[in-house]
Amino acid sequence: MPRALVHRRSVAEVFVTDSRQTAPDAFEVAAQLPRGHLMAENPGVHEPLLIIESMRQAGVLIAHRHMDVPLDTAFIMGTIGFQVDSLEGMRVRSEEPSRLLIHAKADTQVNRRGRILGFDFTGSVDIDGSHVLTAHGSLNFLSKRSYRVLRARGRSILNPRTAVLPRLVPVAPAEVGRHNPRNVVITPPVLSAGLRASASIVAHFDHPHLFDHPLDHIPGNLVIEAARQLAVSGLSRSYGIDPTALLPVTIAAEFAEFVESDSIAQLDARLGELTRDERSGAVVSEVTVDVRQNGAVAGTVRLEVAQWI
Repeated sequence: MPRALVHRRSVAEVFVTDSRQTAPDAFEVAAQLPRGHLMAENPGVHEPLLIIESMRQAGVLIAHRHMDVPLDTAFIMGTIGFQVDSLEGMRVRSEEPSRLLIHAKADTQVNRRGRILGFDFTGSVDIDGSHVLTAHGSLNFLSKRSYRVLRARGRSILNPRTAVLPRLVPVAPAEVGRHNPRNVVITPPVLSAGLRASASIVAHFDHPHLFDHPLDHIPGNLVIEAARQLAVSGLSRSYGIDPTALLPVTIAAEFAEFVESDSIAQLDARLGELTRDERSGAVVSEVTVDVRQNGAVAGTVRLEVAQWI
């Protein structure tokens, strides 16, 4: 698949392989999860962040290939997420790259002249022929000129005295269930009373996946991974759970503002009690992470994390 159709610079970061329209508002997108990807540190489990990226690429591909949205259009992710319906389906069982089939139904928004302004999508994700996840998301489209006006307006309200980004120190990889220091994207979490945890986002601007190409903001995938790492570390330290045993089985991210890359982005997590999921029998906890920057909430990521791996 051409890189431009999924807004990627590196050929190795293009996961979707084909697509087709099955109804006026329905689409199928095929994708392949790479086996040796930098982010896929647990070889026995499908990496949630790569599934999220496959879903994002599917939405962008549908817009360009099937809705004729011009390539010079700016895309803004409003929401994205999934719910794991089959924990066993998250296991890597093949010696070959896993095949995804994303079924998406799009609810488009158009203006009076018929121009597509964006769409919400719902659907499901099959992995190697079996249903594994339920997915959702939304994309908004702007002309490059409108995007520049929007970004200039948003940045004009920043206080140059408080919008600073010191050299932040990332937490040890083991504390967030990671092995590679390059994949650690938060500072050491601080736990407080009432099952609260906080940290700041650490952005590695040379990361080949999270920053496949230069951006004027922190991308949604990085925000989601930062929220996941804070949730994993917070639950591990609060309940004495091995962080490498924790897997997000629900992710629901909502972005209200751009997360700026040149000032501190604070993460504040509210950790839930441990409960047992009736469907899978796994021990789970619900975690809500707010992303705060310049005195406002820029986004919220809600997760359900299971002790399962």
